[in-house]
Amino acid sequence: MAVLTGKNGALNWNGATVGKVRSWSMSINKDPLETTTLGVHDRTYVPGMRGSTGTAELMYDPSEGQATALLNSILGDGDDVSGSVSFVLDTAGGKSLSCSAFLTSVSPSVSVGAIQVCSVSFQVSGSISGGF
Repeated sequence: MAVLTGKNGALNWNGATVGKVRSWSMSINKDPLETTTLGVHDRTYVPGMRGSTGTAELMYDPSEGQATALLNSILGDGDDVSGSVSFVLDTAGGKSLSCSAFLTSVSPSVSVGAIQVCSVSFQVSGSISGGF
């Protein structure tokens, strides 16, 4: 049985690897739509619209242009700040999740003797392809 450890994980943005992902999470929700009719005493539902958000802790090189372009995309005027995001769960095994998303928060931090890390939150726009 193959186990995903995150050791081979990466974040790609607009087709280029931005950096390694130390940790990430994604919440994929599907709204229930009520279909209960008058005179019925038990509620019934059908699946509705999906929506997704997520967070990631990105280890990156600040001198690398694609990484800084992604992080600086939150500073844009809102016209075209989305991009194609791909979370590679295992580069060796080819497992990944891909979607179009834009950053909703960026929280950079650095400590003496540590690598550059930035926590980001994002909103998915549209569908997600790939699998777990």
